[in-house]
Amino acid sequence: MDTLLLLLVCIVTCSGQMLQKQAVNSWQLRPCSHLQKLRSPWLIASVAALGCGMLLWIYLLQRLPLSMAYPMLSINQVLVLLGSRLFFHEQINYHNWLGVGAIIVGTLLLGGLL
Repeated sequence: MDTLLLLLVCIVTCSGQMLQKQAVNSWQLRPCSHLQKLRSPWLIASVAALGCGMLLWIYLLQRLPLSMAYPMLSINQVLVLLGSRLFFHEQINYHNWLGVGAIIVGTLLLGGLL
């Protein structure tokens, strides 16, 4: 259960990051005022996702020690990298893939799965 909750926290917070990027992209396509930017549906969705992620994180911290939960958030870096490629067609070089491998191995080590 805790593992699924941790995965949900990662997915929700990464979604918030992706929505922030989409908000910025939409602003570049159609310049707008600061007030219009604050009313952007992408930005509002991002704040909602990040807020939900924070609430889930607080709940998770009641169930897991911080020393175990926090290192697992490094999965976010992997998810954001994959999301940037999938949704924004950003280039990912071999250094990035090596870093992803290192993060995955480190996460498994910290989680006691290796």
